[in-house]
Amino acid sequence: MQKEVFRREERVLAIAREALGGEAGQCDASAFAVLVAEYEKLYRQSRRLVTMGDRMQQTLSNLNRDLAASEGKYRSIFENVTEGIYRCDSAGRLVEVNPAMAAMFGCGGPEAFVAEVGVLHRIFSDPDDFRIYEALLVSGDARRYEARVCGPGSDALWVEISASVVAADGAGPGSVVGVLVDVTERKAMIEEMCRLARTDSLTGMWNRGYFMELAGRELNRARRKGCDLALLMIDVDHFKAINDTHGHDAGDIALVELARLFDESVREVDVVARLGGEEFAVLLPDASVEDACAVAARVARAVRAAVVESLAGPLRMTVSIGLASLEGPQDSIDSLLKYSDIALYAAKKNGRDRVEVYRRSVCPRRSAEHGPACPDGGEG
Repeated sequence: MQKEVFRREERVLAIAREALGGEAGQCDASAFAVLVAEYEKLYRQSRRLVTMGDRMQQTLSNLNRDLAASEGKYRSIFENVTEGIYRCDSAGRLVEVNPAMAAMFGCGGPEAFVAEVGVLHRIFSDPDDFRIYEALLVSGDARRYEARVCGPGSDALWVEISASVVAADGAGPGSVVGVLVDVTERKAMIEEMCRLARTDSLTGMWNRGYFMELAGRELNRARRKGCDLALLMIDVDHFKAINDTHGHDAGDIALVELARLFDESVREVDVVARLGGEEFAVLLPDASVEDACAVAARVARAVRAAVVESLAGPLRMTVSIGLASLEGPQDSIDSLLKYSDIALYAAKKNGRDRVEVYRRSVCPRRSAEHGPACPDGGEG
């Protein structure tokens, strides 16, 4: 290749040697003219090469300056951003992390974090989360993926991860660069907003809207598996008198105490909600009418035995309870609420402080007030 590039120069040198090889002082004029012409060309080419070299050197200097500026900007961002940044090799070994990521996980510095953690998968609290992260990374869609993580010296965090594979300069495997954003506070805020939207602010029980959602799920499950399902409608007897006699503050205390009593009297799988005012509902999955009667009687006894302390003095309460159960595919949550409300009205009409059952199979055309009360549902 080198001979091909300099073949012209070698021809010029050959002509010069031939001219110098003649007798002294007798240089061929034509050979000399050729030498001069070729030298002029070589001179021009040399100037062009020098100019090109100067330009290339200037371009390289500019590139080096821009590269240094870019490196400075990158390093400044890497060192000073509040988001965690990490770089891993193709095997998942941590190569470097920025100070923000080390601080996020309670480490003294980036070097200490890399030395102590070593590989990225160790920060994931759940191995399944890491497997999902790897799958997203392979598909090129590892963007804003939320996962629970925990590092040395830190509590568990919720982070949002965005990562991508950076191709290597050669033929080898590339590295992975990722960004972690701590979203623990935001996630807790969203969860709290969801909780507030689902619960009653006074008692902490589920509210009517979320009760209907949960009840709908349980109804679908009962239909799918052929399970029993029962519903209790509970109303505090003479609650207006409590408010009028002891004050609304005492009424609020009484409602909070009722929520506690209901929670202690039912199973963990049961759904308890405040529908509004002094009216409550309890959904009993996998409970027959007999099982639901036992729960209702237990609730009535607990309320009857409780003494609520208030600023206006101790007060006692009783509740009336209406019970309805799932009996066919035509039943819905709205119909169960309707039937249990009819049974509740019967309990009120029959003297309060008792449990009444809506029994369509026994009295298909008559309301629950004609059906029997649950055992131990009255005043004893």
